[in-house]
Amino acid sequence: MYAIEASDLSKVYRIYSNPKDRLKEYLLRGRRTYHQAFCALRDVSFRAGVGSTIGLIGDNGSGKSTLLQLVAGTLCPTSGSVVLKGRVSTILELGAGFNPEFTGRENLFMSGAIMGIGQKEMERRFPEIAAFAEIGEFIERPIKMYSSGMYVRLAFAVATSVDPDILIIDEALSVGDQYFQKRCIDRIESFRKAGRTILFCSHNLYQIRLICDEAIWLKDGQVAMAGDTSRVIGAYENYLREREIPRAPVIHVNQGPRTFPWISRVRLSRGEEDVECDQFITGGDFTITIQYEVPDPPTIVHVGVILVRNDAVQVFGTGTHVADVKPATRSGSVRLRFPGLSLLSGAYAVSAYLLDEHGLHLYDQHEQEFTFQVTQNVQALGLTHLEHRWEVDLPPDPGEQPSLSSGVARG
Repeated sequence: MYAIEASDLSKVYRIYSNPKDRLKEYLLRGRRTYHQAFCALRDVSFRAGVGSTIGLIGDNGSGKSTLLQLVAGTLCPTSGSVVLKGRVSTILELGAGFNPEFTGRENLFMSGAIMGIGQKEMERRFPEIAAFAEIGEFIERPIKMYSSGMYVRLAFAVATSVDPDILIIDEALSVGDQYFQKRCIDRIESFRKAGRTILFCSHNLYQIRLICDEAIWLKDGQVAMAGDTSRVIGAYENYLREREIPRAPVIHVNQGPRTFPWISRVRLSRGEEDVECDQFITGGDFTITIQYEVPDPPTIVHVGVILVRNDAVQVFGTGTHVADVKPATRSGSVRLRFPGLSLLSGAYAVSAYLLDEHGLHLYDQHEQEFTFQVTQNVQALGLTHLEHRWEVDLPPDPGEQPSLSSGVARG
């Protein structure tokens, strides 16, 4: 059963260079157009199950707020439809939904009426809402006098105190102090445990990763990826890193007949079956196989490997010459196995090198030509998942000896 079903949602705005052009176009009844069409959202479809939490991520201008407003019903789609089951409560961009001339109390009752809650019921809930908002006497003053933090405090208190079945949040937690943000997170967690449906938009990927069951990445008004939160956030982070680092083209030079050793092939594989692939999981098996040719044996060769993230950060490097592996003197292959890959989500590449007996002269190299993707199945941040152990000193109860609680993290 789905609480939200959005089908092929699109929103097109007409942009006029002059206000008079709007009137001209209306009077001409479509015989001539004076506007440019801007598509803020294009054919977006998704479903949110009852009790699920869906995260919405993407750059500024990608269409996130437009999608939330279409789902909330504050905007009408140009095409497509939205079906909602249950009462909807929203916290959209600052200033939406409240009348700046009304007091906080008056806006509170107005919001309740819009959601079908009578005045007597809102009067009963008023002390709880006022206590959560913690804006004191300002609740009796016009909200045009409020700071952005005070506004969000009241908006969040109202939206979450009316027992909504669906809660839509647009960057509300980015405003306000840390104390109030913590209280908001606590209330969102209570909503999740109560089986409410939440559509949560934020630039804070850490919160999205921990709170949301699934995520939707919007790019240029379209769904770039949707599904498992960790996988979607990993792909979005890859996109952000790649955008910052310009990638130089790989240039292959025709060297003619080769007289020195060279790398003939590089394979990435996993599992005991040695299945060739470019998709791996944190903690899983990962193997790099490098085949090389030695045209004039016996010639001593060593193999070097560097793993590089897609923002040019070197993650790990090693070689047969530094690992005291017996060097090869004839054509063959070498395998580098990672039985428990510790890399976290991201896009990576393998650089392979063929070196002389000293590990100093470079016979052949392939810089970041062999790419692969890692998806993590653990809650962790950074580059790698390191084996670690937590130890917590617990204060003793009266009459008991001090104890030490410990645990080894497993991925």
